[in-house]
Amino acid sequence: MNVVWTVINLLILYIVFKLFLFKRVDAILLKRREEIEHTKAEAQRKEREAEELKESYAKKLQGAGKECEDLVAQSKKDGYDEYDRIINDAKAKAEQIIIEAKHNAQIEAQREKDAYVSELTDLVVHAANKIAVSKHDEESDKELYNKFIFEAIEKSE
Repeated sequence: MNVVWTVINLLILYIVFKLFLFKRVDAILLKRREEIEHTKAEAQRKEREAEELKESYAKKLQGAGKECEDLVAQSKKDGYDEYDRIINDAKAKAEQIIIEAKHNAQIEAQREKDAYVSELTDLVVHAANKIAVSKHDEESDKELYNKFIFEAIEKSE
């Protein structure tokens, strides 16, 4: 009879546990399983979003690389254009300086020529004055002429 009472006690204990304890434990386990599945689904969704962001950033990075190459090419082009402009400006200024130097050289040459003509005129007037003051024979004219030439040579040196 002890065995029967032990079995009955076990059955009653099983029913009580099942009604009060196992239902609550099953509910907690079911709730925990749902939370895990929800967390797993959320993690998969975030992983997909991260992968999409990664692809988006990769495309943007490629676009940035292309944009960088375009900017470098444009900068080089602008640099070459600026270089050409500077060279052309320098050539124009050099040509202007050469033109001014030639003009100044011509003016200086004309001044020297005028000074030489003035000096020559003075010499001729001086020689004519000497000729007019002295006697006029052929020998004295040759002497004055030679003296005039030597004086002109000495002054030009």
